[in-house]
Amino acid sequence: MTNETAAAPVGGAAADTTGKKTLRRKRIGLLFGILAAVAVYLALPAEVPGPARSATAITALMAVWWMTEALPLAATALVPLVLLPLFGVGEMSEVASPYAAEVVFLLMGGYMLGQAMQRWNLHRRLALLLMLAVGDKPVRMIGGFMLATAFISMWVSNAASTVMMLPIGLSVLGLVKQQLGEGKEDRVFGTALMLGIAFAATIGGFSTLIGSTPNALIVGYLEDNHGIRITFLDWMLFGVPITVVFGLSAWLMLTKVLYRPRLKQLPGGRDLLRTQLAEMGPVSPGERRVIGVFLFAALSWIFVPVLADTELIGGALPWLANVTDAGIAMTVALLLFLIPVDRKSGSPVLDWDSAKELPWGMLLLVGGGLSISGQLTDTGMTEWFGEQVTGLAVLPTLLIIAIVAIMVMLLTELTSNTATSATFIPIMGGVALGIDVDVLVLVLPVTLAAQMSFMLPVATPPNAMVYGTGYVSMGQLIRGGAWLNVIGLLIIMLVMSTIAPMMFNFSL
Repeated sequence: MTNETAAAPVGGAAADTTGKKTLRRKRIGLLFGILAAVAVYLALPAEVPGPARSATAITALMAVWWMTEALPLAATALVPLVLLPLFGVGEMSEVASPYAAEVVFLLMGGYMLGQAMQRWNLHRRLALLLMLAVGDKPVRMIGGFMLATAFISMWVSNAASTVMMLPIGLSVLGLVKQQLGEGKEDRVFGTALMLGIAFAATIGGFSTLIGSTPNALIVGYLEDNHGIRITFLDWMLFGVPITVVFGLSAWLMLTKVLYRPRLKQLPGGRDLLRTQLAEMGPVSPGERRVIGVFLFAALSWIFVPVLADTELIGGALPWLANVTDAGIAMTVALLLFLIPVDRKSGSPVLDWDSAKELPWGMLLLVGGGLSISGQLTDTGMTEWFGEQVTGLAVLPTLLIIAIVAIMVMLLTELTSNTATSATFIPIMGGVALGIDVDVLVLVLPVTLAAQMSFMLPVATPPNAMVYGTGYVSMGQLIRGGAWLNVIGLLIIMLVMSTIAPMMFNFSL
């Protein structure tokens, strides 16, 4: 009793100190953002028109507020709606329209599909089945966890996939400790497993447009500002190979180089997974309906554009050409609300109470990023900025790509990957124009590098979650993350030299 009484003030004091530090940081961020906006506005030469000058200053303000989290990220994303019309940069109608861009509705539908999966625990069943298939050898078990996590992260956020996989991983580690005895468990296996889950949650997001917000941001930016359209299938053909190579490299690095497990076989590992799968019972009606809608969505995203381009089917069904990825996503959302789980209750596969859990703030963030980038383009600011860096054209293109990727990778360890992408995609688009290379040459590396946040707990929620388990120290996270960043940089260079030019029809 005495210890509890004594501990309370200490905990309260610590929480109070942390709260004061957070408040101080936010106030400094707010002030610094305003000062940065004023400084940028005054520093620009007189030749820059007023609207372009104002748009750039507002961008600086938002960048600082995003990176310091002076306001919630979604709240900062509302700044364009207030300041751009106020300073005469654009009319409210044109400033607000990016918040309802096609890519926003694509994300919304994808989020709803992911929410339906989580509501009926379909993602957990799929994960358990995948892990049972790989066996109970530690190295293969880690690979199974990474495969399951990455697959789930293709369709839901990396945080959600980690939240689902982490308890299963901790159950396996608890069983190992129980079977081997206290102090005899393989801590190296625990470290590799936890890092594998965190890293795979991030790596899986490269695969699809709905897997990670930066993917959606670049697609929206390219279509709105450069008339370049990238479909769901296009991005999967580009992103899935990255996920496969990156995931395989991460698995080999963790299990063969950094944290090679000492155990040859996990005692009772498969039995535990079978028990957890049995506890779920038979496949529920809700799961079956989600599977049906998921297959409809995936097949439509993949095959509708292909069929629309064929002479036979496209000619017979000309309306297929009007079906977009966002339209499919909204069809999926409506189906989830329309299809009943059973006839008796009439309860839909997805109800609004579940839909309320969607990351609505992310949709605002995407809209805010597209709004400010659109005004930078419309006012001529990105073109002007590109003209100022034409001297970079003397450098080899691959060197410029490497510099950009390293800069963004370092920054995204400390800031949100979405905020980093929203800030740097339009800037690098302007640089690309200035050095006379295709805009994709620089904005693609920004998008990929912004997602490579592996080294610090603050970089992304999966890192923080596994760090909090006690199986991963700060040094181990930094060590594993640093190796992954090196591998990630090599993958970016390889991708930009090979599949990206072929996929998106540009040359370095």
